[in-house]
Amino acid sequence: MRAIFRYCLGGPGVAVIALMIFTAAFAQNLPKTGGKVPGPVAGGFDQIHELPPGGPAPRLADGHPDLTGRWYPNGAGRMLQVAYPIDPVVFRQFDAKATPEEAPSFKPSAPAKYTRPPSYGVCDQAGTPSTTLEQISQHAPMELIQSPQRLVVLYEYPLDVRMIYTNGRAHPQDPDPTFNGDSAAHWEGDTLVVDVIAIDERLRNITGAGATGWYPSAQEHVIERFSRPSKNYLIYQVTIEDPVVLAKPWKSAPRRWSLAQSPNDEWGEVFCTLNQEPEEYKKITQHEGKSK
Repeated sequence: MRAIFRYCLGGPGVAVIALMIFTAAFAQNLPKTGGKVPGPVAGGFDQIHELPPGGPAPRLADGHPDLTGRWYPNGAGRMLQVAYPIDPVVFRQFDAKATPEEAPSFKPSAPAKYTRPPSYGVCDQAGTPSTTLEQISQHAPMELIQSPQRLVVLYEYPLDVRMIYTNGRAHPQDPDPTFNGDSAAHWEGDTLVVDVIAIDERLRNITGAGATGWYPSAQEHVIERFSRPSKNYLIYQVTIEDPVVLAKPWKSAPRRWSLAQSPNDEWGEVFCTLNQEPEEYKKITQHEGKSK
């Protein structure tokens, strides 16, 4: 379970709900037993392992792979917190040796507004492709619901909903910018390719790896690839092009997601809210100082 903390400062109306999720650095502190804790562990976490492929992926009547399912950004098919004593290989979305992921390369001439660090305390904003990419560190699930006409994508954290139409719909001539952008999708064999433009420049791209991130220009172009090589696994890969900010397109490694295994798997409801005004943050720090 995630730990959600609420701080109430100076009466109603001023509240902060912070989502506290640890990073995979825990794996470095495991005993030197191949990343496993010797002996039985309460809760049966020592029994958690990577799922087998599970057979071929199901298909829709039109022959395309059915991407429908609740998916976790790990190999276990369930919610994992990094504090669990689990073989770290179960946590990883990709093998950095087999499929390395380069860091983004920024243009020396890119204005500082695109590469500035985020303000302290800013909650992760829902948007494309950050909501999917950042789960390498946030560990939250997404659910896909597919029909012949569209793919619906639901995210637990940050709460987000996308409608990706797969019926040949083209981009509008002059789409209004939004955090999720405008998506137009087509199939290339068994891979759903989603072309995204018109992404709001206020949305910070978050790769989820090494706290890497940047703000897009109005010319950002995102290409997502969804594939389901087997029943239990989904692969997500994204390429980000931005001639204003990036020296070359940034391409993620193929990141794997595993199918939820429990029919009783339920989502939590996770909100992150914070007044970002400096005076409000000052009140928070002052309150924390008094409570220590």
